[in-house]
Amino acid sequence: MAVATLANLEKTFGRRVLFDKLSLTVYDGDRIGLIGDNGTGKTSLFKALVGGLVPDAGTVSLARGTRIGYLEQDPVFDPANNVIDEAELAFAELHRLSHRMRDIEHEMAHLTGDALDKALTNYQNVTHDFELAGGYAWRHRLEATLLGVGLETPTWEQNVTTLSGGQRSRLALAKVLIAEPDLLLLDEPTNHLDLAAIEWVENYLLRYKGAVLLISHDRFLLDRLSTRIAWLHACKLDSFNGNYTAYLDQRELIELSQQRAYESQQADIEKQQEFIRRFGAGQRSKEARGRKTRLERFLKSDSVVQQVENQNRIRLNLDTDQRSGDQVLQVRELGKAYDGRALWTDLRFSLGRGDRVGIIGPNGSGKTTLLEVLLGGREADAGEIKWGASLNIGYYDQKLGNLKPNNKVMEEVREGTKRSCSDQELRDVLAMMLFRGADADKPVHQLSGGERARVRMCQLLLDRPNVLVLDEPTNHLDIASREALEAALDTFTGTLLCVSHDRYFLDRVVARMFVLSPPGMEDFSGNYSQWQAKQREVAEARAAAAEAARRPPPKPSQKRAPQPQMKSQAKLRKENPYKRPFGSIATSELEKEIARAERALSECQSRFNDPAVLRDAGRARELQGEQQDLAGRLKKLEEEYYLRDE
Repeated sequence: MAVATLANLEKTFGRRVLFDKLSLTVYDGDRIGLIGDNGTGKTSLFKALVGGLVPDAGTVSLARGTRIGYLEQDPVFDPANNVIDEAELAFAELHRLSHRMRDIEHEMAHLTGDALDKALTNYQNVTHDFELAGGYAWRHRLEATLLGVGLETPTWEQNVTTLSGGQRSRLALAKVLIAEPDLLLLDEPTNHLDLAAIEWVENYLLRYKGAVLLISHDRFLLDRLSTRIAWLHACKLDSFNGNYTAYLDQRELIELSQQRAYESQQADIEKQQEFIRRFGAGQRSKEARGRKTRLERFLKSDSVVQQVENQNRIRLNLDTDQRSGDQVLQVRELGKAYDGRALWTDLRFSLGRGDRVGIIGPNGSGKTTLLEVLLGGREADAGEIKWGASLNIGYYDQKLGNLKPNNKVMEEVREGTKRSCSDQELRDVLAMMLFRGADADKPVHQLSGGERARVRMCQLLLDRPNVLVLDEPTNHLDIASREALEAALDTFTGTLLCVSHDRYFLDRVVARMFVLSPPGMEDFSGNYSQWQAKQREVAEARAAAAEAARRPPPKPSQKRAPQPQMKSQAKLRKENPYKRPFGSIATSELEKEIARAERALSECQSRFNDPAVLRDAGRARELQGEQQDLAGRLKKLEEEYYLRDE
């Protein structure tokens, strides 16, 4: 059933066309990822759905009774409330039903006959609505959601006016999730969340029964969550079934087909133009004039195939001027505390030329502080930091606080670079980062977050560092810009050390992880998905060990005791070997079959470590089914073996 429909939406702001006959249908149970470059109108589309933006033409319709929950990027709270009071506002309807139930209970104490029967029916209906809305479990749901998004118990009594920007975003997200509307509109729901909170939100939305439409640049989330991708570009929406990876595959095929059609059409146009040039005068001039008229009419029509061009894409080339030494960084016994709490103690690690390291950890674990200590921006409490020789270090600060607001873009880039550059070199780099023409003369204070990030990237390009230290480099960047950055880092030959919550980025660019968990750090060889797979293995091993510890110890025996379930099942078929699946196989062959089954099961389990499998829910389910089939076969083979050994 369709819960929301946008049909032929049109919207302009002055000369700028935002929507041009844009259409979208959201069905119950959909989880749609809304993507597009910054400034294409994704947030405006949400506002049209909730009535905050009136289109010039077209219709916005919702199914009768549809409740919408809208997570905005700049939430507004009642300044008189603390966190828990503000969160409880999400239960306004439940509170209303609770009060109505009490009112009916008081009325029934004074009623008799038909009036009492009518009141009882009304009470049953209200009670049913109350239970559907969450009933008496609302408090547990409220607390679980606040904790899930990363708002710990000590913050619950804190006034909302004292919250940081990240805490405000988490509270707004919690309120929307608690309300459980029919349609969730989430605008960058994972902003300001650490990895644990992001994964909690993902799991929550995977279980969510309503429809979800989310704007996100988090490709890992889009891969895991989306059942459909809606791409907003050229003032319209194109819809692709599947997750983000499926969208990329489909879009690549479409663009390849479009490019071939364009080339074929251009060849035909060129052929017609050549004919017109050759026979414009002479015996075939009349035919040439006819062809010219038809060609001009065709070129003005809507039938002309457009070339696939990526004009508004960042193009990065992170060249380095010099080769660094083999030893880039040595850290020994490093320690740092903040507000009396140890962030990390006795850190020991080294970086060599070409190392690519990602740093992750919960909010407050000291990720940015570690970068600042390494670069000398903060003092360590203990330990030694030794940088190598021939280093040119480029640092990207996520706060972008060093930019001077009154400078023009070109002035800021010139002042922020270490090298002396000509105007032409500056303009070439600015053009690569989409600052063309008058954009290069815009004051910094007028720039968006994404534009400010691109200014800093310009400075890094001009500096040509051989060591890159990046603090959340994908913040403020749209998906296309993130992909351009990843492509540039793929060819970067220097050393990379970066803090990031972008799991897709971490999988693409790093080969080693520093996982901060105060007061220690895990140095892991691999990317994010490989580390996550290891965590699952550890958790499963611990669960298995705990389960084994709860079982009574087996009785001493010379032989390996069969499992009770195996023994009982085998006993049922003991009388007639031909009723057993492997009863006719020789014992030596049976042993070989068991060995082959064990190897196949081990190989199947190892494929769960492949990041591509983890990101593809369909492949993961197929692999899980294969694992279950192999485990079942091995179990039956072992049953037969134990039966013969009795």
